[in-house]
Amino acid sequence: MKEKSTKAILARVLNETPLFIRKRASAYLQNIRKVSENEWLVWSDKGNGYRIRLEGEQVACSCPYFKQEKGNCKHICAVAAYELTELDVKPWLKKLGEKL
Repeated sequence: MKEKSTKAILARVLNETPLFIRKRASAYLQNIRKVSENEWLVWSDKGNGYRIRLEGEQVACSCPYFKQEKGNCKHICAVAAYELTELDVKPWLKKLGEKL
């Protein structure tokens, strides 16, 4: 079986995560650094750093919420939103800018 694309996995994460968690993720969009093809660091306002990893078709976070098996956390959602923007929105804006 072929692995799903990163884009499809991240879209699924956002689709499956409750709205109240997705809303909280927006506060972290400026605090994301991609460290490898499948790994990101996300910092909280308090300076805590969490590692998000894409492992096959699953996304994992080092934060306590995720480790307690409560589901996708705000850090995972922030990374998903950030990466989908990088994959979809930014290329589209670049093409639009070239046409203007």
